[in-house]
Amino acid sequence: MFRPDKLGLIGFVIIFVLSFIFQGYDKNANQYGKDSVSKRRPPSSQIVQEQRRPQRILPPISQQDPVFQLAPNQKGNSTGTAFSIGPGSWMTARHVLEGCTKFGIAVGAKRIEKGFNVNLNPYHDLATFETRRTVPALGFEKEPLKIGQAAFHFGYPQGKPAAVHSVLLGRVKINPGRRTRHTEPVIAWAESRRAPNFSGSLGGISGGPVMDQQGDIIGVSVVEVRRRGRILTSAPKGIKDMLARAGNPDKEQYSKKLKPVINTRQFEKIGRDLRQSLSVSKVLCWVMCRHAIIDTI
Repeated sequence: MFRPDKLGLIGFVIIFVLSFIFQGYDKNANQYGKDSVSKRRPPSSQIVQEQRRPQRILPPISQQDPVFQLAPNQKGNSTGTAFSIGPGSWMTARHVLEGCTKFGIAVGAKRIEKGFNVNLNPYHDLATFETRRTVPALGFEKEPLKIGQAAFHFGYPQGKPAAVHSVLLGRVKINPGRRTRHTEPVIAWAESRRAPNFSGSLGGISGGPVMDQQGDIIGVSVVEVRRRGRILTSAPKGIKDMLARAGNPDKEQYSKKLKPVINTRQFEKIGRDLRQSLSVSKVLCWVMCRHAIIDTI
C-alpha cells in the first residue's frame, strides 16, 4: 500500500497531466468550432439569397384558365386613365372610350385636350387614340411575366390620383356577356397596398399603366374583382395585338421612353411624377345616349 505522502504526490502528478490534456483539447475544440462555423454557415445575406425560391414564368394561355363572368352596366359620363406611348399617341382600356360622344384628357384646371382617331380593339379591352399634345412616353416590357412578381398600377381611381401595388397570381379569362365579344385572356393580380390609402372601388383606374420594377409597361388595368381584392389587367397578347393595330407606336424612332426604377417605398412618388408630366393622364368621357357595356373598373 502507498503511504499518504506518496498518494498525494501521485494525485498531484495526475491532476497536472490531465490539466495539460484538457487545456489543449479545449484550445483545439475552439479552433475547430470557429472553422466549422465559417465553413458550414455562409453569411446571412447569402443564406437569404439561397432560400429565395426562383419565380416561375407565367404559363401560356390554357382552356383550363378560370373565367370571370362580367355583368352588364349602363354607360354614362365617366372618367378613366390613359398613358402616353408616343408623340400624341395614347393607350387606355376600350370600355373607357366606348360609347363616348366626345372625350379628352385633363391637362390642367378645367382644361381638356380633345382626343380623336380612336382605335377600339374588338378582342381585347384596349384602345388607342391621339391628341395634339405630346408628353414623355412609356415603353413596354418584352420579357415574360413571372408568378409572384410585383406590379404598380397608376391612374385616377374614383377620379382621384393614386397608385396601387400588387403581386401576380396567374391567368384568368373574362367573359363580357355579349355575343359580339370573345372571351378575353387577362392577368390576375392580388392587391397589396394603396397609396394614398383609401377604401372602396378602384373605378377610374381603368386604362392606367401597370409597370414592373424596371419602369416598363407590363399591362393595362381593366377589371376590378373587389370582393377578392383582385385587379385584372390586359395580357401581353392583347397589348401586342393593340400595338399592331395602332401601327406599332412603340418603335425606336419615337422619343426616349421614360423608365423610372420603382419599388414599394417610393411608388407613390413615381405616380405623382408620371401624372405631373401627363404621361399618365385622366380621361373624361361624355355620353349623350346610354347603352349597356361591361361592368369594369
